[in-house]
Amino acid sequence: MVLPAGLVLELCFVALLFLLKGWRRTSAVFLVSAILVLWVASMPIFAHTLLGKLEQDYPAVNLAEVPVGDCIVVLGGVVGGVLPPRVDLDMYEAVDRVRKAAQLFHARKGRVIIVTGGNQPWSPFAESEAELVRTLLLEWGIPDAAIILEGASRNTRENAINTIQLMDKQACGRPLLVTSAAHMKRSVAVFKKLGVIVFPVSADVRVVDNPNLTFMSYLPDAGALKTTTDAMREWIGQQVYRLQGWN
Repeated sequence: MVLPAGLVLELCFVALLFLLKGWRRTSAVFLVSAILVLWVASMPIFAHTLLGKLEQDYPAVNLAEVPVGDCIVVLGGVVGGVLPPRVDLDMYEAVDRVRKAAQLFHARKGRVIIVTGGNQPWSPFAESEAELVRTLLLEWGIPDAAIILEGASRNTRENAINTIQLMDKQACGRPLLVTSAAHMKRSVAVFKKLGVIVFPVSADVRVVDNPNLTFMSYLPDAGALKTTTDAMREWIGQQVYRLQGWN
């Protein structure tokens, strides 16, 4: 309801109601507001600023700077399964997380990789996302014996709760946590609330330094609208978790 696309539709609907009542000026105010919301949310400079604020809390670090941990925990939300006419897995933008986990393992930063990620009730996939990620890890040279799956969780808090149980079985007291840079603050806080201190290893950094602003930075762009939506969803998630006492 408060993400850009929904908010624009709501403003347009209210504008239509006022127009039907003959209140043209009030209708025009809501219609102009809808246009402004859509324009601002679609501007690359606004989108990158909003997402950049999330990513700056836990910037990416070089592989050499990552300490050796007991295990590597990688959060899901990175891949989709095979559905016709697709014949291969569909790698989402955040698949960088899986690649980073594989890099850490090959660099001997952890002896096992715990993959956490289940499916939502409406998911069309038979396999859990954790199982799909396992396929990628095997293709990237990770031995099957070093991959541990948690495929029941549906959100970040359940990721943490279920993963901690597996960590206890693996005697993993020093986990390396891999997730997107924008998602890391909430993830670290959830684990900390449950009594586990993780070393954050951010991946999927989407905002890069670009000091050269151009006219195009202020023009609507569909990709920027998606970035704004993703950033707002994460901001809302942080607030919801704070109100629930989960972080």
